[in-house]
Amino acid sequence: MQSIFFAKRSCEADGPPNSGLPEFGFHSCSRVRSIDGHSLADAAALPLEDASVDLAVAFMSLQDVDEMPAVIREVARVLESGGRLCLAIIHPLNSAGRFEQSAPDARFIINGDYLGAFHYADTVERDGLMMTFHSQHRPVEAYFIALENAGLLVEALREPSVPEHAIVSEAGRRWQRLPLFLHLRVLRP
Repeated sequence: MQSIFFAKRSCEADGPPNSGLPEFGFHSCSRVRSIDGHSLADAAALPLEDASVDLAVAFMSLQDVDEMPAVIREVARVLESGGRLCLAIIHPLNSAGRFEQSAPDARFIINGDYLGAFHYADTVERDGLMMTFHSQHRPVEAYFIALENAGLLVEALREPSVPEHAIVSEAGRRWQRLPLFLHLRVLRP
């Protein structure tokens, strides 16, 4: 189950930038009011009124949904005019290829078709726990077409590199040369 969070802001920013997407200027607010209650719902059929929220956050989820364009259309439906969607996904370059080895200067190879969509799985071990993530590769264009077809406008795009403090091994330095994630701030006009 992937998460998309919605909120109705009721104040001006009165705190420091949040740690999630600080480059987009989102600040903490001590008087933020959330939508009442919590709902578990299909992201393509949200139990929210039209134009009822001014902020939607899709953090590391859109690459995991089968019907991404339908989810984007639904988010656009519930955003009020002037509302924003902030999203972060695995960068499509990342899901299209692999490094040849773990050396910091290893070559990055794309075997196959970057422009085509395909399912993939990544298994990761952390602190003795194995996790497998099932996702769908889509080229950057697929996300932009979905946003455009939903009537949304991209205000900002960021391809953050892994910061120095997050490097725990020399292999991690590979991701200081290529984008690991793609962050977008999107406006509903």
